[in-house]
Amino acid sequence: MAYLKQINIYPVKSLAGLSLECATVGERGLDFDRCLMLVDAKGKFLTARKFPSLLAITTELIDGGVVIKATEQPSLTVLYSDFGGTMPVTLWREELLLKVAAVKVNQWFSAVLKQDTKLVMLTDEHHRYRDKLEQQVNLSDGYPILLIGEGSLAELNRRAGEASLMTQFRTNLVIGDSDAFAEDCWQEIRIGKVTFELKTPCERCVMTTVDLNDYQPRKSKEPLVTLTQFRADPKGRLMFGENLIAKNVGVINVGDEVEILATRTSVIYSNK
Repeated sequence: MAYLKQINIYPVKSLAGLSLECATVGERGLDFDRCLMLVDAKGKFLTARKFPSLLAITTELIDGGVVIKATEQPSLTVLYSDFGGTMPVTLWREELLLKVAAVKVNQWFSAVLKQDTKLVMLTDEHHRYRDKLEQQVNLSDGYPILLIGEGSLAELNRRAGEASLMTQFRTNLVIGDSDAFAEDCWQEIRIGKVTFELKTPCERCVMTTVDLNDYQPRKSKEPLVTLTQFRADPKGRLMFGENLIAKNVGVINVGDEVEILATRTSVIYSNK
């Protein structure tokens, strides 16, 4: 029986995540997931694709904010109430207006990245609405929630020359006791009292190749090399994991059964 084995959130986009025993699924996705993001002086979003060391910066939820820790830096407490004015921000092709953190917070991140950096935040007033999904979403790349089955990662690692970790894929919901790539054929599922629609497979990028021991890209370029061999879609995109949206709000818990409500035909992938 497939079940929810792990819940992960990433309070700041591209920083290290944390695991929860339970989570509230809100209108934008999992509560506290990627409601914060780093941008440069021009408002362009910054990620671990360019700054892989961001993945080493840890986050911890506290009442009213987060505590952030990085090597050779004093810990930083970020309170949501300290966010002041707004600034225009570019996330891929989207133009957003988001609230900006206090000066001391921006100075901390500027010192870490060695360039002018600001931390920005989604709020109920300054939010992100995606016409394609017809709903508000968090600051993830496209869809609010990502799901991967443990069986799928096990099969990827069996084929590859070196093992990858679930953390490399920024997974929100990890499913246990499911066959490899069973999620390819899921259309609608229920976890706890929340129903999710699986919208599209997730295209993978170079960020998955960062070694979480030294935070440098792997010279082997794994797992992308192996994904090329058996998970390239007809357009040549490398797919691993499923993008979800929630159809209602509610609470999910580690250990909840995954009920398959509707299925679909899987995308046909290359198999070299």
